[in-house]
Amino acid sequence: MTKDKISVPDIRLNARTRRLFLNHLAETANVAASARAAGIASSGVYAERRRSAGFRDDWARALGEGYARLETDLLAEALLAANGKTADTTLKARAQKHRLAIALLSAHRATVKGAPTAATATPAPTDLPTLKAQLILKLTEMRERAGRSDDPA
Repeated sequence: MTKDKISVPDIRLNARTRRLFLNHLAETANVAASARAAGIASSGVYAERRRSAGFRDDWARALGEGYARLETDLLAEALLAANGKTADTTLKARAQKHRLAIALLSAHRATVKGAPTAATATPAPTDLPTLKAQLILKLTEMRERAGRSDDPA
């Protein structure tokens, strides 16, 4: 028994919807919330990003701005001096929250800045002679390094 595929309508974002989405994305760096603010499903904005190079570029700029805002807000909060009435556990919780947030932002920085990711990296060559030559070169380099590390001199 085969299942029928559910057809997804080809919904294009109009100028107003794009503007709402991109403005909210630049403020929050949150795709799902930005899609809701624009009145469209997240799947619709992702589909539009795949279809439209211009929208993809606008998305990247808005997301970069959103991450910059998040980093600025996070730094401002982290630099706030605690008053004398703040408990140690509260201070430790704040510090842990800031470390986690900074780690998450750092993990996504390459994506936001346009660095290649697994999804956008240039695929490896698929022809067998090229792959074989690359593999032999890597193995030769590994043998040479292993030989040097075994040398007591």
